Amino acid sequence: MKKIKYLLIGNLALVALLAGCASSPEEPIAPHTEPKFAPSASIEAKQVAAQEETTHVAEINFGKASTELSPAGKAEIKKRIKEAQGKGTVKNIRVLTWADAEYPSVHTKKLSKEDQNLVKKRNESIENYLKSITQKVDIKLYSMAQRPSSLNDMFGSEEGRLKKSLEIAGIPNSDSSVKNPSKASKSIVIIELK
Repeated sequence: MKKIKYLLIGNLALVALLAGCASSPEEPIAPHTEPKFAPSASIEAKQVAAQEETTHVAEINFGKASTELSPAGKAEIKKRIKEAQGKGTVKNIRVLTWADAEYPSVHTKKLSKEDQNLVKKRNESIENYLKSITQKVDIKLYSMAQRPSSLNDMFGSEEGRLKKSLEIAGIPNSDSSVKNPSKASKSIVIIELK
């Protein structure tokens, strides 16, 4: 009987202790703030932008074989540039553009001349639009129709670094059996502040 009495008292003490902990005032938890990326940008685009220490990124689509920047593409780029300008002065804009095919694998090295020319014309279209809406901004264009040269890889060029970041993020290449998330016919526009 004595054991039951002590067991009962011990259990009541434990319940009282737990109840006391549960009713103590909680410290407010600071809200976790995630960087605000463009909702239309893919995970890969956001990851590359984060590595470039910016949250201002746009991802746009081109029609099959088209080099024309669509009204929706122009609106997305303009919106992201205005958001960036609201936080500071835009210093650099980096544009990575795909053909209507995935990034070439290490075995392929580069896509066909037609694909390379398609990317070049798409980049020119984006560059012309960027120049019409920005001033004194460094614009660099990168083709995702060819891998960086061995020299660029060896010396850690910006092109090599950006392309490597996208590969690490999981973009498919021409040898990938799974082509999701596809980047064919897309461009990523990364906006960096001073």
